Order: sequence, then structure tokens, then C-alpha cells
Amino acid sequence: DRAGARRVRSRRRGRPVTPRLVWVDVFASAPLTGNPLAVVLEADGWETERMRSLAAELGLSETVFALPPAAGGDAALRIFTPASELPVAGHPVVGAAWVLHHAGRAPARARLETGAGPLEVRVRGEVATMEQPPPRRGPEVDAAEVAAALGTAAAPAPAARVWSTGVPQLMLPVPGVAALEGVRPDHPALERLGERDGWLGVSAFAVEGDGGGRLRARVRHFAPRLGVPEDPVTGSAAGALGACLADAGHGEGDHLELVVDQRTAAGRGGEVAVRVDRGGGAPARVRVGGRVTPVLEGILTLP
Repeated sequence: DRAGARRVRSRRRGRPVTPRLVWVDVFASAPLTGNPLAVVLEADGWETERMRSLAAELGLSETVFALPPAAGGDAALRIFTPASELPVAGHPVVGAAWVLHHAGRAPARARLETGAGPLEVRVRGEVATMEQPPPRRGPEVDAAEVAAALGTAAAPAPAARVWSTGVPQLMLPVPGVAALEGVRPDHPALERLGERDGWLGVSAFAVEGDGGGRLRARVRHFAPRLGVPEDPVTGSAAGALGACLADAGHGEGDHLELVVDQRTAAGRGGEVAVRVDRGGGAPARVRVGGRVTPVLEGILTLP
């Protein structure tokens, strides 16, 4: 529980600790699938440059550094890609929630402090979920221009638009799974377009249909501005896609249930469960989650 986590933190005060690295796969359908994540525990006192350098050394799409809370939460997180720091991101928060809980550092229902504010997370067995920052509807962009940079064609609806659940992501519909599999991105062109239009990554997606009360979508995601040419499976983009599709009228009544199946050209990826609740006819609350599987643990011997 929350009190237990605070007791663990109090026992650590006043004695030196060795930083540990826990490697997990997030949104994984089986071991060695999903999106790899490194979570560094005991990163108290680390300078930003050291965090940035380790994230670049590891080369994963994101590395998380868990720190003592500063605003009444259970832990604070800093999130780095190989190229920059992010205020928040989906698979790092989901993976860190699972790691912190299983390490005895946070309760099953916790609040994690991020650059986008405190976020509620829950862990139950192999599954972790997070509530994302409120969805924001951004500007529409030239779909044909972005599709050309991806080496594919754009579908007519919904509109190619920037959506954010903490990270601005462009949602680009394509005509079907074949068009998605045929994507051949021009990364420098995508960087230029993202810089100009204010987005950090682009999700090319195809809605596959409704099964068992849940909408399914196939996705490929590219974020060269963050040093991530193609991401295996992206929680922030999955939440943004849920907001996009809920805004377009998908779902039943006041909510949308969505399964995002995201994979790279090489086949690495996994699934994200997304729920979007509407308020006043617009997407108002987004939660994402999925399975987390441990891969390895180690100690860091940096001086």
C-alpha cells in the first residue's frame, strides 16, 4: 500500500545505494515482444547529462529514471529518448509503474509524477495501466504531403490531424493494411514536416473493424525527431489515436474501447488496450494499458 511504499523509501534514507537497471518489455504479447524499456532505480542525485548519456548508450526508444517524489506522489519519473527528454510518454509510464510496484517502491494503485503532472497508474498481475493527460485536438495537416514522406497514400477520413495526450502526435489514416505494410519512410522529410507542423511522431493507421465490442486498428509509428526511426509500440500515440477515433464518432455511447496492434517492418511490436470516455461530445479521458514482462536486472557500475 501507499504507507508501505513510504516505509521502503524511509529505510533507504541515510545510506548509499547502488543504482539498478530493470529491463522490461511493455505492451508485450509474449516475452521478447512489445517495446523494450529500461527503468533505472536509485537515480537520486543524477545530473541530467548523465541520464541523457545513459539513454543514448542504451539506444532504446525510452529510458526512465525513477526519483523520489516531490509533490506528494509515490515516485517521480524522468523520461529520455536517445535524443531528448520527454515530459511524459505511454510505455515508459506503464512499464515504470509495473517495475516500481514489483520492486516494492509503489502500491498497486499509485500516482507517478511526470513533466506533464501527476498521473494515476494501476498494476494488476502482468498488466499495468495509466491515465494519460487530457486529450487535445490540434491542427489539421496536409495528408497527401505526409503520406508522400511515408511512401504511401492517405485515406480520406478521418482528417490527418495532430492529437496529444501529453505528446503531440500526427494521426494519418491509410487505405488499409497493405498500404500500411508498404510504408517506406523518408525520415529527413518527416523531421522537416514535424518541425514545421508541431508534432513529434506520426502514426500511420488502418482501422480493421469491430470485434467483441472493441475497435481494432493496425499502426506503424515513426519519430525521427526523437531519435526513434520506427517505434515498436507506442502508448502515447495509441492514446492519441483513441482520441482521434472517438472524435470521429467511433465507439458506443459515451466511450470507445480500442485495441491498437502496432508493429515495425521487422515484425516487432505488441498490443495496447485503450479506453476513451467522452464528455460534452468530445474525448475527455484516455487510459491505456497492457502486459509487462521482465527481461533482466543489473547494477550500474558508473563512477
